[in-house]
Amino acid sequence: MRRTLELKRVDIGSLFKVAFVLYLVLGMVAGLFFGMALMTIGSLSSLLGEEHIPGLHMITGMAGFVAVPVMAICYGIVGSIVVSIVGLLYNLAAGRVGGLKLEFDTGEVAPAATPAPATSQT
Repeated sequence: MRRTLELKRVDIGSLFKVAFVLYLVLGMVAGLFFGMALMTIGSLSSLLGEEHIPGLHMITGMAGFVAVPVMAICYGIVGSIVVSIVGLLYNLAAGRVGGLKLEFDTGEVAPAATPAPATSQT
């Protein structure tokens, strides 16, 4: 049996919490890639020699370690703020034109139609 419900409002607090966790994980993954890129640049800087930029390998190596938590926190904060703003805009729009209609399958079986009792005509 299918049931249609309308999402009229989104709770901004719960939306912020869920978005923060999701964007924190996404920022951690992005930070790992960015950190690996910085460390690769640092290791390749030895090919340039120390006379071009002294200490480049050490600076990029440290920045590679710092990039992971910094990017995770920045992604978490900025991403959850943006998602919360979108949630506020949804609440405004749904209040004016109606919410999003969602169709759910309840897993229940519709009752079988019973035949109408026969009427006798005499």
